Amino acid sequence: MVNTGQMLLVLGALMLFTLMLPSLNGTILYNDSALISAQAQVNAIALAQRYLAEAGTKVFDEACVSGNPTQPSQMTAAAFLGRGFGENYPDFDDLDDYDDLNIVDNTTLPSVSFTVTGEVTYMNPTNPTVVSSTQTYLKRLRISVTGPYLVDPGSQAPIPITVEQLFAYF
Repeated sequence: MVNTGQMLLVLGALMLFTLMLPSLNGTILYNDSALISAQAQVNAIALAQRYLAEAGTKVFDEACVSGNPTQPSQMTAAAFLGRGFGENYPDFDDLDDYDDLNIVDNTTLPSVSFTVTGEVTYMNPTNPTVVSSTQTYLKRLRISVTGPYLVDPGSQAPIPITVEQLFAYF
């Protein structure tokens, strides 16, 4: 037979367990969300790096496709960086075709669509962290990836993944 003292201890333990259960479930759910977000971030970084590597196989500028420019002023003007007429991804022929890139990629994870955007700018050769408004022998390609699982698990705020690389013309 269970006496009253033991019954109160059992009821107290059940009440304590009931109070802790939501907190335990929240912790498990947060950990799952953090794991999914981390996996999505790794995939997004790999995807962005794939586009950078692909861009590295292209010529530096449209002027380099048909000739060998000897002055930066012979390169595409900064205001006109981007795809030429009839150029669409993946048939780009030069680096600045990646400017204003905006595609949806679901080949990395078939169940997740990542949005990939690109931006190409001329950079100051003496200070490569500063954007140049005129042509130089240095360009920066910045690739950003966004997706439904690229979020902060705590706040659910979007976390875009951005990688960039400098390319030089020699």
